[in-house]
Amino acid sequence: MIHYKISCSNPASQFVEVELTFQNHANEQVLLQLPAWRAGRYQLANYAQNIRRFQVKDSKGNLIPFQKLTKDRWGFQAPSRGDLKIQYEFWAGKMDAGSAWIDDQQVYLNFVNCCFEILGKSEEEIEVTIHLPDFSQQVSTLLPIEESKWKARDYQMLADSTLLAAKELTHWTYEVDATQFHLWIHGEVHFDPKLLIDRFKAFSKKLIKDFGEFPETEYHFILQLLPYTHYHGVEHRRGTVITFGPAASLSDPDQMEELLGISCHELYHAWNVCRIRPKELLPYDFSKETYSQAGLILEGVTTYMGDLYLLKSGVYDLPTYLKHLEKIISRESSHFGWKNYTIQESSHDLWLDGYVPGIPDRKVNIYTRGALLAFGIDLILLKNGSSLSKVMKKAWENFGKPQIGYEWQDFESLIFGACSNTSEITKFFSDFVYGYQDLFPVLNTLLSDIGLEVKEIKGENKLLHSWGIRVDSAGIVTQLHPESKAYLSLMRQDKILTSYESPGDQTLHLEVDRLGRTLEVHIPEEIRYFFPEIKLEMTGTDSSIEKWMK
Repeated sequence: MIHYKISCSNPASQFVEVELTFQNHANEQVLLQLPAWRAGRYQLANYAQNIRRFQVKDSKGNLIPFQKLTKDRWGFQAPSRGDLKIQYEFWAGKMDAGSAWIDDQQVYLNFVNCCFEILGKSEEEIEVTIHLPDFSQQVSTLLPIEESKWKARDYQMLADSTLLAAKELTHWTYEVDATQFHLWIHGEVHFDPKLLIDRFKAFSKKLIKDFGEFPETEYHFILQLLPYTHYHGVEHRRGTVITFGPAASLSDPDQMEELLGISCHELYHAWNVCRIRPKELLPYDFSKETYSQAGLILEGVTTYMGDLYLLKSGVYDLPTYLKHLEKIISRESSHFGWKNYTIQESSHDLWLDGYVPGIPDRKVNIYTRGALLAFGIDLILLKNGSSLSKVMKKAWENFGKPQIGYEWQDFESLIFGACSNTSEITKFFSDFVYGYQDLFPVLNTLLSDIGLEVKEIKGENKLLHSWGIRVDSAGIVTQLHPESKAYLSLMRQDKILTSYESPGDQTLHLEVDRLGRTLEVHIPEEIRYFFPEIKLEMTGTDSSIEKWMK
C-alpha cells in the first residue's frame, strides 16, 4: 500500500509537510516522478521548484542517499527490503483553481502539484491521511475511507483530485437521478443560497438528460470565494475547484452569471476531457509535454456548451445568453491570429505560449475561437437534423464511457456522419478548422438561419474605430489593426502625447513618445471603421431558434 500523510505545523510559512511511505524490494531502483504540469492546463508548471528538505529514510530511520536525475525526477537504490519513507516540504503559495494555498484559514491542495508518482507502482492503490486538527472542515474529491482519510484507485486518480481543509466551510447538497452533488464554499456568501442551488440543479439535470447518465455517484463543486478579483476553474473527474472574487460582487446578477457560466463549463468537463479524451492524453504523462491538436474539442466545445446549457436549462434567458455570446464574438473579432495559425496549430502550441497573449496575431484562442467554431458546427448539424449535443453523447458512448480515447479523425467522423449532405460541413472544416479563412461572414449567415443577426456598431472611441488604434488609459498603444494605415507608422508601446485631425484632409496628426524619442506621425484619412462593437439581435420569431435552444 502506498500512503501519503499530509500535515502543516506552521500555516504562516505556507509549507505543507508531506510523508510518503511504501514497501520496496532489496536493491530495488526507486524512481519518483513529480508532475511537471496538470490536467486542464497544457503548459509546464514545474512544481518541483516548490519542494525543499527532500530526504529518504529506511524502516529504521536511516537516511538513504538519492540523486536528482532530472528537474523533477528523483532516484535512489533501496539497500534492503522493507518500508521506505520519503519526507519533504511543499510550498503552497499560489491561489488559483489548479494550485495550492495555505493561510491561517485553510490548507488547500491539488495533489498533482505535490505528490510523486512512484514509477512502476502507478496502478497501486494510494491512501491519503491528513493531520490538520486546526482545520476540521474537510472535503476531497478522492474516495472517502473515514474522517481525514481518503483513497485513490491509482496515481492517475490521485493526480486528478484536490483537498480543502478549513476552519469554516459552507456546505449544501442537491440530487439529480443517482448522483449527489455537493456545493462547498470557502468565503463569504452574498447571494440567495436557494436560488444558486436551484440554478446548479437545473443545468446539472439538463446535462445529465442529454448525455444519458452522469459518470459518478458523487460530485463536488468546491468554490473559493475570494475577497479580491479572481476567475478560474479546473475540472476533476469527481468535482471541480472554482476560484472567484470578489465574493461580495456575487450580489450583482451580472457577476452571478459569470459564476454560473464557469460552473456549468466545468461540469461539462466531467464528460468532455475528464473522460472523453484524446488518446494522446489517456493516460496523462505528467513528466513531459503531451502535444494534441484537439483544443477545439477540449475547450472550444466545452466553452460553447457551458453557456448553451445555461440557456437550454432555463438558467439563462435568450437575451442573457446573447449578451455573453456578444462578448465572445467581440473578443474574437478584435484578433487576427486566424490569418496565421489554425486552431489545431494553436492547440499544439499551448505548451509554448497558449495562455499568454504572445506576439501580435500569431495564434487563436482555443476557448473563444473554439466556441465560435463549435457554434458553427452545431448550426450546420441542426440543418441536418442533428446537433452537437447528440454528437457529444455519441462521443461519450464510443470513447468516454469505455475510456478508450479518440483520435482527431474519430471526432470528425462523428460530425460528418451526422450530416446527410456533407458538402457544407466539409468546406467549414477545410476553411476554418484546417484553413486560414475569415469565419465571421459564414457564421453570420448561419446565425441568420436561426433568426439572429450580428450588427456592427461604430462606438464613440474615434481613435479606435476611425483609425484602428487601441490605447490603454495612459495613452500607450496596445494594438493596431493590421489593415489600418496606422499599422504602417505606429508601433505597439508608442505613447500618444497629442493628437488632432486636420479639418481639410482629415489627416490624423500624432505626437508620440517612442522609447524616449518624440516623433510626429501623420496618418491619412481612413474610409472604413475598425474594431466595431458587436450587437446580437433577433430578426423574427423563426422556429429554428426554438429548435436550437431545446
